[in-house]
Amino acid sequence: MSPLADLQRRFTGAILDGDLGEMPALAPSSIPAEAAFAVHRDTALGALANALRLTFPTVDALVGEAFFDQMAGAFVAEQPPRRANLSTYGQAFPVFIARYPHAVSLAYLGDVARLDLTIAQALMAPDVDSRRQIALDATVRLSLPVSLAVLDLQSPADLIRDGLDADDDQALAAIDLSAPRWLAGWRDGRAVVVQPLGPAAGLFLNAVLSGDGVEAALEAAAAAADPTAALQAIQAEVFAARFAQIIQTLPEEAQP
Repeated sequence: MSPLADLQRRFTGAILDGDLGEMPALAPSSIPAEAAFAVHRDTALGALANALRLTFPTVDALVGEAFFDQMAGAFVAEQPPRRANLSTYGQAFPVFIARYPHAVSLAYLGDVARLDLTIAQALMAPDVDSRRQIALDATVRLSLPVSLAVLDLQSPADLIRDGLDADDDQALAAIDLSAPRWLAGWRDGRAVVVQPLGPAAGLFLNAVLSGDGVEAALEAAAAAADPTAALQAIQAEVFAARFAQIIQTLPEEAQP
């Protein structure tokens, strides 16, 4: 390891754990080295916490600034950023929140974080006109936005988010926090649209986006409802959805 790389490693370790034991001697100063470094450490950790706060605003609103900073600090110490681009930092934060000891009583918080992350990622997705196409049969294709994502949640994170945005305490109090929820989220202009899905539509769309093929997707949907009801749900909630386009083409043998 080069001297510079070794210094960077020691400096990063000191930032994360506050221990200057491995740091080389610092130049004399009127300010004690520990005090100067503590200021730098607080600034660096604060920047990382704020980067997470921008990606997870609903989580921050739910738990408050002090709790969020504590949780973010624990996450940073365990999983520090590996890239200089902090806009992509925190993809593992929802999983961390779900097992964070001090949030164990907030079983819904990990799902809220997953929704926040999905919205942030959709906003950073390619242009809204970027789409992917899935062949439904020889003549029909399903066109979907590249930004489209499907969430299988154990809590109604979208209702929690809506209640907070509306500052509606009565709506928040009425939410069944243990109600499972399927959601679709995609970028529409400069905003992200979140649409609830039934289990059959959610399973179908999730399988399609995972590349499992249409037959496997239909089988997945049929596991949640009888075949007729599943097809009706797919037609109404996927094929007729705002995010979907159905493209019909002539069979290859009929094309000039």
